[in-house]
Amino acid sequence: MTPEHTLIQLTDLHLVAEPGELRHGVDTADALARALASVEESGVRPAALLFTGDLADAGEPGAYERLREIVQPVARRLGAPALFAMGNHDDRAALRRHLLGVRLRGEPGDTAPLDHVTWVGGLRIVVLDSTVPGHVHGELSPAQLAWLEAELAEPAPAGTVLALHHPPLPTSSRLSADIQLRDRSTFAAILAGTDVRVVLAGHTHVVSAGAVAGIPVWIGGATSYISDALVPAGGERTLNAPSVSRIDLFADAVVTAAVPVGAEHGTALSAVQVTQRIAEFGVA
Repeated sequence: MTPEHTLIQLTDLHLVAEPGELRHGVDTADALARALASVEESGVRPAALLFTGDLADAGEPGAYERLREIVQPVARRLGAPALFAMGNHDDRAALRRHLLGVRLRGEPGDTAPLDHVTWVGGLRIVVLDSTVPGHVHGELSPAQLAWLEAELAEPAPAGTVLALHHPPLPTSSRLSADIQLRDRSTFAAILAGTDVRVVLAGHTHVVSAGAVAGIPVWIGGATSYISDALVPAGGERTLNAPSVSRIDLFADAVVTAAVPVGAEHGTALSAVQVTQRIAEFGVA
């Protein structure tokens, strides 16, 4: 029952440059720190921390520097790489320089889409940049799709996890529905028949799941604030209910879970008590 790989997804952080600044009444840096603390306190040792976009609220250099200061020590203690995807609130050049440490020298590549591949053992994690500079909708260029198709042509021993900001699914949020990923059918056609095991996305602030080309899609809950999926009359409202996502990859299954941050704890059982309870089930 032990997963081969566990990933932690954090999305839509919306960090701001200065301490004390709020986004929709939320101290997003504090919310992120509490989310990461909950991961550390759990004892789970993920294969990677995967951040799926809208890392900064306005693409400010200071926001990326704060993000690096918060994330790097945790990633080091967990022994897990921190992988970052672009969101529509992010700035490619500022992200590269102030979060990833890539200095600008004026090359065209500095503002090119931030697509990259990371291997964790036999698991391949592909991160796509679905952003369109100056716009809020998502789009993958023909060159990006060709790169993805070529990358997926060779299967990975443990399969592939694909991450991007804009989900390849419809959404219950009217605001997000107008700024969604375009040309989902072409994207689905490239994924069909490949070793992609799950697609991870953010953007909508609505925890949700679906499938594209028969592949599970998980839209993680934001660490900043959640969009209410049950608002009447087509309105919008936010919920102060941050969460992180846990993705467990087994040899024959993928399981995703939304984990609330800061929720009131109820009944708690120790590991020994859980073992005793299982024994009471009478499982052979």
